[in-house]
Amino acid sequence: MAYPDAVNEGRTDDTTAPVPARFRLLLIGLLLGVLLGALDGTMVAVALPTIVGDLGGIEDTHWVITAYLLTATASTLLYGRVSDLLGRKPVFLAAIVIFLAGSALCAAAQGMGTLAAARALQGLGGGGLLTLALAVIADVVPPRQRARFQGLFGAVFGLASVLGPVIGGPVVDHASWRWLFLLNLPIGAVVLAIVATQLPLPVSRREHRLDLRGAFLLAAAVGCFLCWMTRGNEVGWSDPRSWLLGVGAAVLAPAFVLSQRSAPEPVLPLGLFRNPTFALTGAVAFCVGAAMFAAILFIPLVLQLVQDRSATSSGLMLAAMTTGLLVSSVGVGRAVSRTGRHKAPPVVGTVLITVAMLGLTRLDVDTSAGYTIAMLTVLGLGIGFVSPVLVAVAQSSVDARDLGIATASVSFFRNLGGTVGSAVGVAVLTHRLSDGFWFASAPLQTGQVSTLPDQVQALPASAQEAYGTYLADAATGVFWIAAAVGAIAVVLAALTPALTLNQIPAESDQPESGDQYEPPPNSRAAAPTSPAS
Repeated sequence: MAYPDAVNEGRTDDTTAPVPARFRLLLIGLLLGVLLGALDGTMVAVALPTIVGDLGGIEDTHWVITAYLLTATASTLLYGRVSDLLGRKPVFLAAIVIFLAGSALCAAAQGMGTLAAARALQGLGGGGLLTLALAVIADVVPPRQRARFQGLFGAVFGLASVLGPVIGGPVVDHASWRWLFLLNLPIGAVVLAIVATQLPLPVSRREHRLDLRGAFLLAAAVGCFLCWMTRGNEVGWSDPRSWLLGVGAAVLAPAFVLSQRSAPEPVLPLGLFRNPTFALTGAVAFCVGAAMFAAILFIPLVLQLVQDRSATSSGLMLAAMTTGLLVSSVGVGRAVSRTGRHKAPPVVGTVLITVAMLGLTRLDVDTSAGYTIAMLTVLGLGIGFVSPVLVAVAQSSVDARDLGIATASVSFFRNLGGTVGSAVGVAVLTHRLSDGFWFASAPLQTGQVSTLPDQVQALPASAQEAYGTYLADAATGVFWIAAAVGAIAVVLAALTPALTLNQIPAESDQPESGDQYEPPPNSRAAAPTSPAS
């Protein structure tokens, strides 16, 4: 490692020590890379109507979003494991190149099918941007300081949710939607140059055998599961193709688990789940993702269709959630780095998320803007309390040789939870609307949640008012479910064992010998830990 003083391999945990200039440059590069991936989704969502008008193929619109989500989620664990085996630097560089290649192909697409395929390639690279950036931070800073820097990545995600529409709208209006992808190229080139020149990690010379069978089964299982969840809400769960995808996921998931038990170097070492800290951290990430994504999906619908606010007004109100996330993620990250204690923030954060969800159940046509903004701020604060700490704890719960997979697991379980939460939310919405508004002469395609505002606005005024009433009831059901999931997350966070973040878990806390591997020559030696409150 090449960074002295505050950012060096275990020399000091002084969070006030100056950060070396070379590390600052690397940190900027990592943050820019994460910003690229985070902005991409929000900007493309803004541009979708224009893209459809240009390319046609409205029936394939959802694949522009789904294809990216599918490959990004499926590749997350693979990036973590392969980077543990081959070294972080070459794998990170490969992820950036794949992302940029996908961006260039998206900009050149002449049809919706080719755009979806290019988005799949882009997602294949995007799946490694956040995971590998967080893993790099774990490699170049001691455990206690990780939350300090990882909080910045949470802030970047919050910032992207605001900047996406702000940047995407004007670009689409005054230039072309293709520039949303072309803009990735110069910024990505800067990230590529910074990572190539400033990341000091050597390529691992550790002997390895890539688990290609496990990688294929994982990608296939996740792909079937995500497509099943998406298609089930769009065309119905009884559709034969939905059933086929569900059966595929049900068969491939156990096959993947069985393959991991016998693989010499599995993609996801099952022995890690014997570590209660690692297992509970993943469970909290899943629950937080489920509650968070379900709420974020439906809050704009309530603001626009129930409270009759404009898209601009609802966007400004959602900025309250982003502000809370920015403040808490940075503040909590610094506090954990200063004290080395991580137990309280996830508990407080999950409590805040649960309180916010309970508060959101009261949203209706008469709810004041002040109350809505207050609940959204509480939700953002809760997310910011949880996100940076979960990653730091997961990293500190495993040995250095498994840092990549531990980092990737938090992102994977959070995204998987988000997919499940969103699908359950849409199912609740569809059920409640169909039960409550069965007499509608023009039933809405509620599986296409992103187009629901346009569908409602096309109806007569009396039908719009009726749909708004029933949508408020449906959204209340979603928020109650999210609150229940948040309460489960509170219990799981409280049960998570505490670690001392300025140390690495003892060998006794690691997976048993049958599920672990020899560390690379440059791996850190394990040090004993003691509980922290």
